[in-house]
Amino acid sequence: MAMLEALHVHAGYGGKEVLRGVHLAVEKGEFVAVIGPNGSGKSTLVKCLTGFLRPKEGMILLEGKNITSWKSKERARKLAVLHQEAGEPLPFRVRDYVELGRYPHHGFADGSREEDRESVSRAIARAGIGRFESRKLTELSGGERQMVYLARALAQNPEIIILDEPVSHLDIGHTVSIMDAMTTLNETGVAVLAVLHDINLASDYADRIIALKDGMVFAEGSPSQVMDYRTVEQLFETVCVVRENPLSGKPFVYPVPGKYKR
Repeated sequence: MAMLEALHVHAGYGGKEVLRGVHLAVEKGEFVAVIGPNGSGKSTLVKCLTGFLRPKEGMILLEGKNITSWKSKERARKLAVLHQEAGEPLPFRVRDYVELGRYPHHGFADGSREEDRESVSRAIARAGIGRFESRKLTELSGGERQMVYLARALAQNPEIIILDEPVSHLDIGHTVSIMDAMTTLNETGVAVLAVLHDINLASDYADRIIALKDGMVFAEGSPSQVMDYRTVEQLFETVCVVRENPLSGKPFVYPVPGKYKR
């Protein structure tokens, strides 16, 4: 049984249909990347997979059970979400903010439990934010705050974590830090589904890639299967060159600038 499934999902907003019959599954311990052009339905898919948007047709299953039938705290013990940073940060001390990730396990009444302290400390260590855990979120850079948001998600001790373009606005240092943290977490058996704008990150980090276009699954498979230049050119409607990353052995895509197409 898959950890998380989308079964023939149609979804949208008002009268506009964004997802059109999407079917996918994430197995326990798998690292899956979702890619696709702007407007292909990636963020809408995340909203459906996390229970924030009810499909107009089809269903989302979490461990074989319709995600809408899970109580919110029960669902949060299984599934954590990391979004792109949005809005102004609250003036929380970093460690206090990470502790909020323990809410699904007991609420706010007994946050001094040893189990919670250990989970928070472990999350802070995995996210690499120990050097500023006593500072406030408002004192941190955008990249540092995103690492804190990651630590809060890790403190939930989820069995699957979903990331919605979590590194789109980060420098390469913070990008690698977050993606490496996801790999380390995945190696412990936690399933990861990451919506990624950077298709080369998807190639290097994921076991499997799902490509969306026009609200449907356009291609699916291993990085070597999906990152074929013909598939990528059709997916993004642009000319590209695909070569092998000399370190990972995975496909690496170079979009061709217009001046070299003449």
